[in-house]
Amino acid sequence: MHKDREPRVQHNVKFVAQVHECDDDPDLVGESIACESIDFSIHGLRLRTDQALVPNTLLNITLSVGDAVSSYVLRGEIRWTEIIDNDCHMGVSFIEEEGTNLDSWVAYFDGNFEV
Repeated sequence: MHKDREPRVQHNVKFVAQVHECDDDPDLVGESIACESIDFSIHGLRLRTDQALVPNTLLNITLSVGDAVSSYVLRGEIRWTEIIDNDCHMGVSFIEEEGTNLDSWVAYFDGNFEV
């Protein structure tokens, strides 16, 4: 089971994540996974998908949110997984890497969500 470290905002966004790195199954690298966010925080999100992935897998995530629809390219590491009603729920922590928009996401989150 997981423990939230930051306040969460319930927000459903459908998106596709791409497997960036998976030590347990290198054949998954490059695979696209249809996902839906359940909630997110300033540094991560909880998502639901029909494909289970293991902790420590790295994902490339593009979130499109807001009334004016802004897109944020993020890298996330799966921290935990749990199967609930035939769906895989995963906790993902965003990690800062060159070429991602984590700083822009943090600024957007701070300015648009009350926690």
